[in-house]
Amino acid sequence: MGRLTVCRLASPMASKSTPPHNPYARSITRSALAHAGFQLWLLNILVGTLVGSLWLFRLPEGLSFWVRLYVPVALISSIAILGILPAIPLGLIHRFVQRPLWVGILQSLTGAVFLGLLYTDTVVYRLLRYHFNGAILNVAFTPGSGDAVYLGSEVWITATVAISVLTLLQFLFWRWRLRRIIEREGLGLKQTLLLRPYVLCLAVFLPLITIDKSLYAMASISGDRELLYASRPLPGPKPRLGYLIDALREGRQDIHGLLATASLGGESGQAFTYPKERPEIPADGHRPNILMVVLDSWRRDAFNEELTPLLAARAQKGRVFRDHKSGGNGTRFGLFTMLYGLHGSYWFRALENGTTPVLIDTLQEQDYDIRVLSAASMNFPEFLQTAWAGLDREQVVDQFLRADGKEVSRRSDVKDRLVADAFAEWMEEREQNHDTRPYFCFVLLDSPHQPYFNPGGPFKPALKDGLKYIDLGSTTEEPALSVMREQVSNTYKNCVLYADGVADSILAEAERADASRKGPGTVVMVTGDHGEEFYENGYWGHTSNYTPEQINVPLILYGPGIEPGQEMRPTSHLDVSGSLLELLGADRTQRGGYTQGESLFAPVPQNRARVVAGFADVGLITEEGIFMLPAQAGEDEPWVFDDHWQPMPEMDARFTREQERLIDLVQECQEFLEPLP
Repeated sequence: MGRLTVCRLASPMASKSTPPHNPYARSITRSALAHAGFQLWLLNILVGTLVGSLWLFRLPEGLSFWVRLYVPVALISSIAILGILPAIPLGLIHRFVQRPLWVGILQSLTGAVFLGLLYTDTVVYRLLRYHFNGAILNVAFTPGSGDAVYLGSEVWITATVAISVLTLLQFLFWRWRLRRIIEREGLGLKQTLLLRPYVLCLAVFLPLITIDKSLYAMASISGDRELLYASRPLPGPKPRLGYLIDALREGRQDIHGLLATASLGGESGQAFTYPKERPEIPADGHRPNILMVVLDSWRRDAFNEELTPLLAARAQKGRVFRDHKSGGNGTRFGLFTMLYGLHGSYWFRALENGTTPVLIDTLQEQDYDIRVLSAASMNFPEFLQTAWAGLDREQVVDQFLRADGKEVSRRSDVKDRLVADAFAEWMEEREQNHDTRPYFCFVLLDSPHQPYFNPGGPFKPALKDGLKYIDLGSTTEEPALSVMREQVSNTYKNCVLYADGVADSILAEAERADASRKGPGTVVMVTGDHGEEFYENGYWGHTSNYTPEQINVPLILYGPGIEPGQEMRPTSHLDVSGSLLELLGADRTQRGGYTQGESLFAPVPQNRARVVAGFADVGLITEEGIFMLPAQAGEDEPWVFDDHWQPMPEMDARFTREQERLIDLVQECQEFLEPLP
């Protein structure tokens, strides 16, 4: 083994007459560095296993003995597989960095980052019940995401300090182990058998991984939902073979075969054939103004006289939809379904192709004056590349400047008010220019969205400085959990109350503008893009499930042509765009060419199944439960949950009973995609 001509790790005061057998007088060999690097990696696997146990904080009660025995095996297996990620840079550092000191520093930093990301993933999972995925990467790398996910300086300072401390501790461990390895080499001793890389990997990690994946594959084939559900918290690849084997055995006509092979979200590069037909609008049709006001994260039960007294009063003259659901559990899917009238599974194809919604295209053709006013960046989600792609940038107002020319900060209590001011200025501008064109205005108020910035309110105790995600993710036990829930919920209530006042001022300005000149009047729609959860089902916020807290939203509609009253039949955001086009005179018989929704003015009966979507899955809500299907075949097992997001019994029987609806859903998710060759 070659030797490096570097400074030895022995004390610089050591005498030149040091006996030859003194281990610290030896040069550092590549072998010693390799063993020290491997032991540092092993340390990270052991510590990572302890960190990863935080994923298991809500395992179901009453698990069988064998499943409880399986879970720790699966945990170690998952960490060992994830350990491949730091192993690669550790190996590269050992191979290409010549100075041992820098080898130790860089390898220690790599290990610290690995543990830091691992812990962050446990926080994400405890908040949202999913791991680092496309949604997290989308937040990290999309401009404007800071308006939706605001971490604040405290998080970054904490992360920097934690990584620095971890790096120092790992370096001290690495140096200690390197010295001991050099000492053993100096004495002519070999490394301990169990600390040799090939022995540990072949004798310990490989068997554990084999046992884990074999048991999971067997459970997938046999339909052992207990083991499958117990392993859901653990990241990493899983051999989901059950539905695939059913598909091979029974053919694609069976629902199992469809779910095993169908890609509900389509494939990258697949042609998006939306619309198949455009609505025909009569030249002499009604042309009302259309004002859509969306309160971000506004859940249905937050629409009442206590939290939204002004909107509740206005709703008395309109139509209130009491059983309305968003089309998704996040802003991109809620607004997409509302504006396009398509299932949220089509979002990625629309983004890939820059496809604009038929609703906006038609309004432009009808010479509507269009304006988008948003307290959150329209870069995230990427509506500037989708819904608003056909508009001039000046028509989309999502940036507000202070008197000194700098952009207004993230604090939504300020930006929401600036949105209302911008709407008033636009109305005045139209009056001064004698603009008689009908207008379409989309307004997004952001204060009810995390981290719940607001100017204060009557609901106490509340958070003082906004939401702290680390505190939220680490608070899982009573009584601290109840205290946290109360504070977060009260802060949200103050935000909703504040947004109620801002929204009312916008609606009042629209009424004033209507009264100042004769015109067709204004159709007003007020709703939420999705709901918000406060640990009712063990989750925080949104994007994590399809429970009523995250999916149910208010919908108020009033104006010319709108019959006042209470609508109790089931409706969806899918119904919005087509219904607005019908107000302009679009023929209902054409709606299948550009929307998958129904009419808000003639909802279907009570047993309607409604489709919702998230970043990695699609949901179907029926009387049998909430069916969750992976957007891409093989990414997850299909599940059926109840309203509290607990797995339903007799899942296979439920899939069989809802086979027709599920097959329809698969077909609907491919309806506007060019078939693959």
